[in-house]
Amino acid sequence: MGQLGHCSLQSGDKELIPRRVGALDGIVIKDMACGGVHTCALTSTGALYAWGGGQAGQLGLGPQTDFFSISPDNSSAFFRNIPALVIPNGVQLVACGHCHTLVYMRDGRIHGWGYNSYGQAANEKSTYAWYPSPVDWCVGKVRKLAAGGGHSAVLTDACSLKELCEFKLADSITPLNASEIEDVAFRTGSDSLARLCERLREQLIDSGGDCDHEDDIKSGKN
Repeated sequence: MGQLGHCSLQSGDKELIPRRVGALDGIVIKDMACGGVHTCALTSTGALYAWGGGQAGQLGLGPQTDFFSISPDNSSAFFRNIPALVIPNGVQLVACGHCHTLVYMRDGRIHGWGYNSYGQAANEKSTYAWYPSPVDWCVGKVRKLAAGGGHSAVLTDACSLKELCEFKLADSITPLNASEIEDVAFRTGSDSLARLCERLREQLIDSGGDCDHEDDIKSGKN
């Protein structure tokens, strides 16, 4: 699937002896992450390169076939055997799941892409996230990212009173109080919490929900 980053392999579909990835010569690599059939490299300047299988969008290059080589024995299996630049700068951390990728950016946001059937890669309600998509909220500075087959996890160092209050409010958000908590979040500079409230309200609108009607039901009005 091209996850080794070589134009050709030493023995059929195998690389028997360690060999440098020539396309990255001269680039200082800070970190690496490997998924099921794809690989990512994070440079010292915050650029992210990816290569390997991209059939589920895990490379972040989009669904366009001109980005990929197509396996002659399986036309649905897109792969890229040469590292491609996905994000030019600003990446701090990277993690690869089986078929999805997560990054933590310098601006404090998390982005994900790839297979998203369980919501492990992005907020969008779609099976595949073809491009880097923001993951809405996370309290505190991110220390570690982890990605599995169908889930993702984030370790933060949230410890201030403000951050702990954000956690408490996040646990209590409902469609009925999302607007009120969002207002508090904006006034206190809690951007992550505000985004979470906004996302909840959008989901309510998409589902055809009516907060005012729900308020009436709870208060016993007809």
